[in-house]
Amino acid sequence: MFTIRTHDDAKEEILNLPPVLRGKTIDLIEKLQTAGQLRMPFSRSLGGGLFELRVIERNNIARTIYVYQHSKTIYLLHAFVKKTQKTPDNALKTARIRLKEMIENDD
Repeated sequence: MFTIRTHDDAKEEILNLPPVLRGKTIDLIEKLQTAGQLRMPFSRSLGGGLFELRVIERNNIARTIYVYQHSKTIYLLHAFVKKTQKTPDNALKTARIRLKEMIENDD
């Protein structure tokens, strides 16, 4: 079992996802907490230590960016409804900023 820590802003973003995407995202987070690792089509590496949870409902796509921290802790950093084929650079930048904040708050 892994520990899930969620950045405050990411928690709000998850709660503000459309209802079906929110429910599926929460289900995947629970699976990630239990399994510790998910593969495609549920999760994929974004590079640089970042990963994304992938949720699709009809024409809507949600992503939650996360990272493994320490041995059994996963930080959820940023959640959003995806509008483009590629994960936006600003989403990756937001995730990295939030990771830094979470690491600094751990000290």
